[in-house]
Amino acid sequence: MSTVQVSMAGRGLSALKALAQHVGSMETLWLVVSLTLAYGIASVVYRLWFHPLSKFPGPPLLAATYVPYVYSNFLRGEWTRKMPALHRKYGPAVRIGPDHIAVDGSIAWQEVFGYRKGRQEFLRVPNLYETEQVNILTAHHDSHRRQRRQLAPAFNDSALIRQDPTVRKYVKMLLDRFEERARLDQPVNVVEWFNLTLFDITGDLLFSDSFHSLANNGTHPWIRFIVQSFRGTAMQRVYQIYPIAGLFRIMTVWSTPQTIRRYGTEKSMARLARGEEISPGQKDVTSYMLRQASHGGKAMTRAEVLSTSPTLVVAGSETTATALSGFCFYTARNPRVYAVLAEEIRSLFKTEDEITLQSAAAAEYLQAVINETLRVYPPFAELLTRLSPGDTVDGKYVPSGTRVSAYHWATFRNPEHFVDPDEFLPERWLAKGHALYDERFEADNKAIYKPFSCGPRDCLGKRLAQAEMRYIIAGLLLRFDFELSHGQDDWHDKQKTFTIWEKSPLYVRLRPRFEPES
Repeated sequence: MSTVQVSMAGRGLSALKALAQHVGSMETLWLVVSLTLAYGIASVVYRLWFHPLSKFPGPPLLAATYVPYVYSNFLRGEWTRKMPALHRKYGPAVRIGPDHIAVDGSIAWQEVFGYRKGRQEFLRVPNLYETEQVNILTAHHDSHRRQRRQLAPAFNDSALIRQDPTVRKYVKMLLDRFEERARLDQPVNVVEWFNLTLFDITGDLLFSDSFHSLANNGTHPWIRFIVQSFRGTAMQRVYQIYPIAGLFRIMTVWSTPQTIRRYGTEKSMARLARGEEISPGQKDVTSYMLRQASHGGKAMTRAEVLSTSPTLVVAGSETTATALSGFCFYTARNPRVYAVLAEEIRSLFKTEDEITLQSAAAAEYLQAVINETLRVYPPFAELLTRLSPGDTVDGKYVPSGTRVSAYHWATFRNPEHFVDPDEFLPERWLAKGHALYDERFEADNKAIYKPFSCGPRDCLGKRLAQAEMRYIIAGLLLRFDFELSHGQDDWHDKQKTFTIWEKSPLYVRLRPRFEPES
């Protein structure tokens, strides 16, 4: 055989080997694709017909894959608004993911969030904030109960009396800032100003040192990061469902929860350095975290204080500020409600000095307006998701590890619970003896109304939050008349939700009722 023939034969053999390798690679590729498709089809079949949650009604697409839920909830912020329609169509317990159900408050408050004596708790989803389980939100049963016992005296009725001068100081500063702008005929963004006020109040009550936002007429970095923090938390929940998504994590954007926590840690460390009491007899919320309890319980550890303090700042400020913004929006859009409320406040109080955290509680219509605001605009539209310990919900077994969610927004907008659920009607909360009592609201299921959650993990600061709202609203209506600036009728409708509402500015025009003192 000639050299040329040998060379040609060698090239031919190489080509045959390459072809064989190519065919082998294609066969391998098709095998992988086929197995993947088969696995996907088998998974869908199992989830739709054989999964333990298949007994719960819901859209088949949501049972088959998490993609629609993840996209709508964590990426678009639109999921919460879809839940009322899902409950109306499928009932109080709806399957919204392969391993996820959503439960109406009529079931969830008792079976999921309530006291479960002798039974294992539905715990929050672990590592939601990527911290150790020492925070009061994420601590397990015994640790949570001990921390809550330490903090409870800081939020009881006696504490409200002691906290009155602090709240009064910042409410007056807020109203003075409002008046400065009103006399210049400048609209005010109440979303921003309520945030400044509540952050200052919370900082003073927690650390004996406010964030000085009102004094400086400026937003503290904490406030700027709040919404991004909740968006960051939403992305962390995506990573929990689809861990591979974490490969595409953009740290400069989604590290904001850690940024928030770092600010809180610095503030907490400065407070810890001052000891349990700032001065003899002067206590703040941190004092109660550090106290050696008379019941024999241990004080909160340094790690627990540093982890819990930022949570208390956000919970004590952002949520109340959100509710106050909602009050301005819904009240200004309902002239009848506005007129009745203004008349009540101005009949009860002649001067701002008469308004206290306690005296404002006598305003029955004011409390009805606050209740209705929290119903139509709950600051937490969705409660943090829990994990089933392996128990029944709505009479059906829910396997251990199943995600269970409840939505204030859907429960409070359910026509099975409230007459005209989408209307702003404070009269539904008035007692029979009130002149404006309306018997058509007797059908309302008032027991379903839990704006501060319920059970062993409900909001510790609910008394303070309600008192702050009454105080600020009473002072606002005593000193001013107000109305929305033009073009804001869709302020609530266009908001997205990432656990909390992502609010745009809400501009209000204020008119002072009294001439300035000379």
